[in-house]
Amino acid sequence: MYHLRLWSYLSLPWLAFALIFFFGFFYSAFFYEIDTQFLSSKYLFSLFKNTLVLSITTGFISALIAVPLAIIVTLYKFPGHNFFSWALSLSIAFPAYIYAFIFVGTFEYAGPLATFFRENGIYLPSIKNLFGASVVMSMALFPYIYLLAKAQLASMGVSLFKAAKTLGNTNYQAIKKIIIPSLWPAILAGVILVILETIADFGGVSTLNINTFTVGIYNAWFGYQSYYSGARLAAYLLIFVFFFLFLSKFLYRSNHSVASSTAERYEKIKPKTFIQYLFTFICSLIFLITFCLPLYQVIDWAILNEYGSLISNFKVFINSIALGIIASFLTVSISIILALSFINAKKLRLLITLSSSGYAVPGSVIAAGLLVSFNSIFNVSITTFGIIGLILCLALRFITPAFKYLTASLNNISPSSQNALSGFSVSSLKAFLLFYFPQMRPAILMSMLVVFIEVIKEQPATLLLRPVGFETLSSKIYNYTSEGQWILASLPSLFLIMICLVLVYILNKNIDSEINN
Repeated sequence: MYHLRLWSYLSLPWLAFALIFFFGFFYSAFFYEIDTQFLSSKYLFSLFKNTLVLSITTGFISALIAVPLAIIVTLYKFPGHNFFSWALSLSIAFPAYIYAFIFVGTFEYAGPLATFFRENGIYLPSIKNLFGASVVMSMALFPYIYLLAKAQLASMGVSLFKAAKTLGNTNYQAIKKIIIPSLWPAILAGVILVILETIADFGGVSTLNINTFTVGIYNAWFGYQSYYSGARLAAYLLIFVFFFLFLSKFLYRSNHSVASSTAERYEKIKPKTFIQYLFTFICSLIFLITFCLPLYQVIDWAILNEYGSLISNFKVFINSIALGIIASFLTVSISIILALSFINAKKLRLLITLSSSGYAVPGSVIAAGLLVSFNSIFNVSITTFGIIGLILCLALRFITPAFKYLTASLNNISPSSQNALSGFSVSSLKAFLLFYFPQMRPAILMSMLVVFIEVIKEQPATLLLRPVGFETLSSKIYNYTSEGQWILASLPSLFLIMICLVLVYILNKNIDSEINN
């Protein structure tokens, strides 16, 4: 279509940038000499084992928490079900690295909880191991599965559940035979998201003393000054991520189940009084452990901070907000161009898909890739461009959700309407402002929201690429937690949590409106 041709041309610089990045990254990672003493076979195996066990265990525990909760709050009526429907996902406002230092500080020998139990003759086990780290990460990440499962239940209603009940199945049998299989795509997608988030985490695993690939990349970069060794580790991690993505697609094809979509309003099931209060107790316990206690601990530590610390952290807060606004605006602008180009230029679709798949790549990998690729191709470090390098990295990392939202909104436009528009002599900009933008506006706003929150939470890429002297909330938190200063880390953590809480509440309201309408 002629009125979309401009967007295909505008997408070319981004596609060229993405190609240069991937080419330069893999060439630098595998064709430059590395520090073999640092990257020994034993060390690589340790990183691989820890990353694999931690990510899979975290995904499994997260699913065990999330799926029953999603079914309970969506299908059953019990005291507090409307509150718990959105409140149980609030732990997503805590980045995993904040969760890690809260629980390490609470459970360590001198921590308040450990001291209380020790005075009563009970010695708490250490959480600085793979299982303890998996439990802590799961409490922060299970909402990814919970929200997707809840949305899937909303989209299909309870028509299948009612059909199973008419065949003589009990509630338990209907859930086991019908609801769980129909939720498999959402569960699988959520587990993969949890695994990717676990793989990409740096601050959390560092605090929990678990050596994963992201820790190895950071050590290679700042500890051994072996940049190409860091790039080699990043390349191995990228291959590791692609393996999980391939496996998820294979499992999805093998177990795909189709559930009919419906907007049917329905009455929730009202179980026996004992079961109602049991559900309330379960939801209350999860909410207390995953949200109330961590938030209380952060606030308690934050109160101990001095006034001067409040002022310095407020400046860092402004830096994070500014970075989030700039990066989200750039990312969504590029996504708009790519989405409009995608529906018009079929020959560019493969490249557009590749250039918009950064969410599957950990931030540490993209940061390392940009550093070595720019150095190899242009003989200049991307850090010489100041904050621009970090913004480009964040755009590469978080362009995926924005692109997905925008292409989905464009797919809702009927082909006949677009063909009719082609019959008029209108410019590309005028067609966008008068026709496409009104259709895309809700998706644009949601994309800005999602990218903004991801940007301010991102830690590994920020640590690797931020200009000297430029601090964000996430980098400030790492600076304190790496030295075990939990009290000083609490104030920037509280700032970050408050921002995330507002946005998570808005997200939940949107999902719940689909359930109730």
